Amino acid sequence: MRPSVVVSAGTYHLPFNRLTEWMEPWTEAHPEVHVVMQHGPGKPLGGAENHDVLPYAQLLTLCSAADAVVLQGGAGGVMDMRALRRIPIVVPRIPVDDEVVDDHQLIFTERAAELGIIHRVLTREQLWSAIDAELASARESQDAPTPTPGVANLAALLEQLPKPLGRGERVRRLARVARGLGS
Repeated sequence: MRPSVVVSAGTYHLPFNRLTEWMEPWTEAHPEVHVVMQHGPGKPLGGAENHDVLPYAQLLTLCSAADAVVLQGGAGGVMDMRALRRIPIVVPRIPVDDEVVDDHQLIFTERAAELGIIHRVLTREQLWSAIDAELASARESQDAPTPTPGVANLAALLEQLPKPLGRGERVRRLARVARGLGS
C-alpha cells in the first residue's frame, strides 16, 4: 500500500504559502508517497492531490487513514486530531507575509507541544524530519511480525482470569502453607 500524507493549511481566509513552499521539495523527493493537500486560498502543492477545501467528514477520514498528518497551528484541527487519537505535525502560522494577524498559533502550539499532543515544527528541515519519522514508524508497525498461532493462543490464555478455587481446595492450600510455616 502506498504511504500517504495529509497536509492542511486549514480553512482560514489568509493563504499559508510557506507551508506549501516547505512541502514542495519533500513531495518532489518522495514521489512514492500520496500527498493530499487542503490549501485553502493559498497555492496548490505540486505533485499532490489538491483541494481548496475538503468536506469536513472527508478530511477527517483522510487524516484517520494517513501515515502522517501535517496541519497549520489552529486549535480546531489539533482538537480534531485529538478526537482521532492522532498526534499531528503542526506548523504554526506566524504574523508575517499575511499568514495570520498575531502570534496566537505560536503560543498555542508551544503549549500543545509541551502537553505532547502535537509535534511542533518551526523550520522546513524539522518538518521533513518529522514526516520521515512518521512514515518510518508507520512502516515499522506494518512490518511487525504477526504472532504464530501458538503465541496468539498463549496470549489469549494469559488474558483470561483464572477460575476461582472451590472452598475445599482453598482450605487444603491454606493448610499446606500453614504446615510449611511451622517447620
